[in-house]
Amino acid sequence: MKSNVRPGLTRGLIALMAAACGFAVANVYLNQTLLVDITGTFGATEAEVAIVTTLTQVGYALGNLILVPLGDIFERRRLILALLGVTSLSLVSAALSGSITWLIVSNFCLGFTTVIPQIIVPLAAGMADERNRGKVLGTVAIGLVCGILGARFVSGLVDSFWGWRSMYWISFGCTLLLALLIQLRFPVSKGTTSLPYRGLLLSLGPLFIKEGVLRRACLSQGMVFGSFSVFFTTIGFMLQAPPHSYSSAVVGLVGLVGIGGAIATPLIGRIIDKKGASFANKMCMLVALISFLIAAPAGHWLPALILAAFLLTVGTQANQVACQANIFNLSASARSRLNGLYMVCTFLGGALGSYLGVWAWSRWHWMGVCICGMVMISVGLSTALGNKKWREQPQTISS
Repeated sequence: MKSNVRPGLTRGLIALMAAACGFAVANVYLNQTLLVDITGTFGATEAEVAIVTTLTQVGYALGNLILVPLGDIFERRRLILALLGVTSLSLVSAALSGSITWLIVSNFCLGFTTVIPQIIVPLAAGMADERNRGKVLGTVAIGLVCGILGARFVSGLVDSFWGWRSMYWISFGCTLLLALLIQLRFPVSKGTTSLPYRGLLLSLGPLFIKEGVLRRACLSQGMVFGSFSVFFTTIGFMLQAPPHSYSSAVVGLVGLVGIGGAIATPLIGRIIDKKGASFANKMCMLVALISFLIAAPAGHWLPALILAAFLLTVGTQANQVACQANIFNLSASARSRLNGLYMVCTFLGGALGSYLGVWAWSRWHWMGVCICGMVMISVGLSTALGNKKWREQPQTISS
């Protein structure tokens, strides 16, 4: 039987890449289920504690802008290990936080250095055969889905038994283990561009302006991921307030059901390989929009919220695969820069969604949250529907 991957990209390595992406990205999301208890610890308001998760995602966006392009210059395994080292220090700092300001700064630094998945994904894309790139990206994205949603469930469970600080210590131990596995199993890679770092950063603006495919992908996933943050940043406030009054463990469980959405990422990869990213992109955004149409009128019915969480996760994560498959076709030598710009916009959208979600909740509660999410998705969907030719002819990007 003919292998679906190139010789250097074994199934075991793909699985490790998926796991590494999951464990690394979990650090960005573990604080979302902890917000209620963090509020109690420091006597902060809901608006103040929302800055914790908002600046974590802002830090992640900046890390994608400043650090991820280094993957086009340096050997990626060494770069990943260096970032994991700084990430572990940020986790210790968060666990020892003595004030809300200290915790905010620690989480910002955590988000800034936890960009490992966005260095791994271009590496996987470059090692994959063009005919199977969508499938490989979809498989690696399973780890991202499980990390994002598993972080909420595990952090909620840990918080219920041992408190929110314990979650940061557990993540610290997992980060050290991940660093060991990467040191032992990841391949040695080479930089793909001769540009110096300053030239690399200066190339980002012209690259963004030049590539319409990249701009549309950024807007699409930025808005969809923003709606994802709107939902999951505020659902804890609703479920832990009357009439529900659930524990943080139950809040995490609602997020966990979305892991079932991981099955959609390899499926969307196959759809991309067969029907193209334009079809997949529009389909994913429609699924995300439907999730809010379900959640809005049934916010106090837990089964409806679980279904909405599942569909929103499917739409968000599958849309990320569709958009990345499109931008990686633009240039092999600029994949880290393309992915860095793409993820900057994605997580700026996520940070905006986190802030707007808490703002809408504080004024109009759950219905306001759902309307906010639907508006964000509609902005991205209108751009995709208004563009008749999503897939442009790739242009040559100077290395």
